Formats: sequence, C-alpha cells, structure tokens
Amino acid sequence: MPDAATPRRSVRSALRVFEIDQPATQSWKRRRLIELGYGIPDWLRLVPVDFEANDSWPDRLSAAGFDADRPTLIVSTGVTLYLSKDTTAATLRHIARLAPGSTLALSFPLPAELLAPADRPALDRATKGARANGTPFLSFYTPQEMLTLARRSGLADARHIPATTLADRYFSHRPDALRPTPGEDFLLATT
Repeated sequence: MPDAATPRRSVRSALRVFEIDQPATQSWKRRRLIELGYGIPDWLRLVPVDFEANDSWPDRLSAAGFDADRPTLIVSTGVTLYLSKDTTAATLRHIARLAPGSTLALSFPLPAELLAPADRPALDRATKGARANGTPFLSFYTPQEMLTLARRSGLADARHIPATTLADRYFSHRPDALRPTPGEDFLLATT
C-alpha cells in the first residue's frame, strides 16, 4: 500500500479509450467537447472510420496509437444494426486477431419475429425513424446466427447473453422501473 507521500496513479491515467465512429459523427463529437469546454482528454482517441466504405479500422486505430499486441476490451453497442452482415463478419475477423485475452462485448438486434408482440410496434417506429433520418437499420441476427458468425470469424469463446438476463440482473430492483430496450441481446467473446 502506498504511503501518503507516494502519488497514486489514477485509473483514468492508465486508461486509453479509442472511440470509433462515422467521420461526420466523430467530427461533431470533437467540436461539441471543445464547445462545452472539456477539450479532448489525453486518454481519449476519436478515430473516424466508415466501416461500409471499407475503411481499414485496424490501420486507423494503429495510426491513433492503438497497440494490437496488448489485450483489449472492445465494446460495440448499437452498431451492428447499421452495418451489413458482411461488414460485421469482417469486423469480427479483425477482432479475433487481437491479442490473446482481448474481450468483446457486442450488442446485436433481434429480428422482429423473436420479439414479444407488445415490443414489435416500438421496433417498427424506430426502423421507420432511422430510415427517415438516413441511417437505416441493415442487419438483425438470431442469437444462433450471431454465435455462428463469431465462431466462424475466429472467436471460439463466444457466448450469447439475452437482454432479459441483463434486465433481470441489473435492472430488477430499480425504483423507477427503468428497463433496457428489449430486442437487443449481447455477444460476449474472448480471443
């Protein structure tokens, strides 16, 4: 245990976050952080990538200082529905080549037929809204389809975590009755 005279290194100073997003969105985020007076912290790298335009996100990450030889936590939420299935498969293949011990937490949307009937109208409204805003939903996955895709991509240790499991575990005792959106399950995988 360090004594009072020994400065402790904060978790934030040891953490490096690489955020990948569409170039226009990334530019807006950068501008907004500066406008609000936060600036861009040293630990944050905003990496613009257009996955569907065949941008090489591994190359862009490397150029931003990412070390693919170190175990990494990859969190991808709310992304796969905007990508083609081929692009998602290519992304998973790249992730599978990261350092051993890297972990992926990826959300994926379920097809409407796997949702409870009461939840289908909300998906329909969201789908129409996304299309009207120029960001249509492209891909939905059954849990088995996502597991197969992950394993074929080289992620041998892949598990499906249903949204209901997460809701029960993390939201069951909330006094405000907040629950996650149904129909978005998780893939948890390691390299």
